[in-house]
Amino acid sequence: MWRTLIVVGLFGCINQAARAVNPPPEGGGTLTCREVVETCDSGCSTPFCLHGCTNQGTTEAAAQHQALLDCGQSAGCTDQACMETNCPTQIETCMGPMEPAGEPEPDPPTEDVPAEQPDADAPPAG
Repeated sequence: MWRTLIVVGLFGCINQAARAVNPPPEGGGTLTCREVVETCDSGCSTPFCLHGCTNQGTTEAAAQHQALLDCGQSAGCTDQACMETNCPTQIETCMGPMEPAGEPEPDPPTEDVPAEQPDADAPPAG
């Protein structure tokens, strides 16, 4: 039980320190959770940095990002594979539905090209 309290306290300290070093922007952040992950998290290498990124999201995005980080910390994740295995719900909430691995992306829709009109001066075919 003490160990759990120490771990919870440690994560709380990390969150408070991250907010002190990287305070939320005035009026709150403006990024979606996906944008926080893609623009801020991608440049981080420490939990401290990741928690600082949370402040860049809107109120909703910050909550989603924090839930994602909490899940990863609870599972002891240090890589994407661990996160995908242990936190699929949090990833989907933050990033949107995950695309299945190995399946190609669908082709983009093709533009409808009007059929050629017969030349009015041409003799009829046949």
